[in-house]
Amino acid sequence: MATIPPPTKKILGTVVFLAGLVGAAIGVYALDVEVAIAWLVVATLSGFYLLKLRAEARGRLDRPSS
Repeated sequence: MATIPPPTKKILGTVVFLAGLVGAAIGVYALDVEVAIAWLVVATLSGFYLLKLRAEARGRLDRPSS
């Protein structure tokens, strides 16, 4: 299996994060709580992933030895 280069991971994570924020805004505008919460979860998880990528890039996170 081919590995994805780090810049591509960052771009993909950012796109998913922004899609989560836009989806949450649409859910709030439509007054649909389930949709808003689902998109906020997507934005939160992708934000955590972006933080993990940043920490790994700066050497502040130990990579698993597997």
